Amino acid sequence: MENNQLIESLGELKLKYWSQALKDDLPQMMEQEKQTITKYLEKWVLKEKSERKTQMIESKVRSAKFRRLQTVETFDFRHSPTTEKVEKAYLTLHANVAKDNLPSAVFTGNAGTGKTHLARSLGYAACQKGISVLFITAAEMVNHLGHAQKTYSLEQELNKYRRPQVLIIDELGYVALDTQASNLFFQVISTRHDAELGTIATTNLPFGKFNQIFANDAIAHAIVDRLVNDAEVFYMEGDSYRPHQRQEKMKRKKQNA
Repeated sequence: MENNQLIESLGELKLKYWSQALKDDLPQMMEQEKQTITKYLEKWVLKEKSERKTQMIESKVRSAKFRRLQTVETFDFRHSPTTEKVEKAYLTLHANVAKDNLPSAVFTGNAGTGKTHLARSLGYAACQKGISVLFITAAEMVNHLGHAQKTYSLEQELNKYRRPQVLIIDELGYVALDTQASNLFFQVISTRHDAELGTIATTNLPFGKFNQIFANDAIAHAIVDRLVNDAEVFYMEGDSYRPHQRQEKMKRKKQNA
């Protein structure tokens, strides 16, 4: 690390007085002094950056409330023709997650095909980039919003789902929503869409059957329109991924025995 880079790194760490002092004092030092000081400062700066990044990621993961940590490295795209088909597009989306390129995706298809795993993996990738994430099931989100409306704390609860840079809504379609719940859900999706935030959803129903989830065709269409507008859509059909996961776990256990 050159001296200018070291000074910049101290500034990045908000050690602006250290940065200025080093800049002022280096020209007055003997060469051996410079080498000794810069050698150890470089080591300490790299250590500080590494520890701060680790703590930041851990904090983002805790706030995301994943319940279970799943990464792309543990997903076997060779499981079925369907997962092989989506691999390239998914890995491209995953690799390009950034603060100025928030991921939006909808995973639709049969139960057990890996939709939640891949959604969580995108969320974890976002956490690694310092992006705020929240994972919640659709039923939980709607229940919380309904309770907040009854207790006059709706705006505060809505903000929990409006603010994260990436919101992951799991299991959309397992519970039918009444008119009130559908309207609250629409408020969240519409606000996030307008703010260009990342929204990821998993559902067992095709878009044409979203009127089975929401109160009427109009609101179902409005929600689908906003969910898929800037999203990558992954169609997950085929056999359940879970038996495959169990088989792989058994193989690893035998290998480690």
